Amino acid sequence: MRVTPHVHCLWLEFEITLPGGRRIPRFVTSCVIEGERLALVDTSVAPAAPRIIAYIESLGRKPGDLACVVNTHSHFDHIGGNGVLAGWAKPRFHAHPLDRPWIEDLDLQDRGRHVPGMRKISSGPVRVEGTLEEGGEIDLGGGVRLRALHTPGHSPGSLSLFVPGDGALISGDVLPEPGTLPIYEDVHATLASLDKLRALQGAEVLLSAMSRRVSRGGEVAAHLEAGEGYIRRIDRLVREAQKEKGAGIPPEEAGRFVFQGLGLPLEAMIGIVSRTFAAHLAIGPLEP
Repeated sequence: MRVTPHVHCLWLEFEITLPGGRRIPRFVTSCVIEGERLALVDTSVAPAAPRIIAYIESLGRKPGDLACVVNTHSHFDHIGGNGVLAGWAKPRFHAHPLDRPWIEDLDLQDRGRHVPGMRKISSGPVRVEGTLEEGGEIDLGGGVRLRALHTPGHSPGSLSLFVPGDGALISGDVLPEPGTLPIYEDVHATLASLDKLRALQGAEVLLSAMSRRVSRGGEVAAHLEAGEGYIRRIDRLVREAQKEKGAGIPPEEAGRFVFQGLGLPLEAMIGIVSRTFAAHLAIGPLEP
């Protein structure tokens, strides 16, 4: 789907298979940025990567046109197709230095951020040749540029990307989506990153990997506010859990309490999600 003159968005579905066989439907967002050369933002999982290739070919573009892949962060569902794209087009891979080790070593990723079944649907690893930090840019020719913003919280090296000529902001997973699984490692860093995105001048279109909607105009600020509101609601529920169960409540138990309050399925309380509640428990209550 073309969302601006140079930015295309794909919402790619996959499943997480839990140890008991229960399947949790998920999706991940990939974006194709089209200048004289192409950039791909996130590669989804290996089974979905051929759909990205088919979309690029539908634009009349060839493997040699794909100059680079930018991984907004290192979680499996955003880097799982890296190996497939590397084999098809041999692009240059870019990421923030803090997330680079997890992209280059999938076994490290599996040990440190285990998600059931994700290693099996990930290709690669790949070598990250280009590092992107705050303010770094990639020039795709034809006046199309990508500018990096370091927006940690979901992971230490999470990036958002801005396409100034189109006013398009690609926020990766840093913006929590109300009603979905909350996944972030640092509460204060996430809130600070949302403040940075709110302050960005010229952002007229927002593409959040946590959402299937495209926010435009005044919807951009409202979408960012809703994400912050979700974090604050979760924090209030964590404090209620502490009052009811005690200050030393384990993250998993706090998470189950929060999930019940949010109406989320308890079986989705996997390790990477429990890190969210550990992050809340590690700090005091958020200021209003």
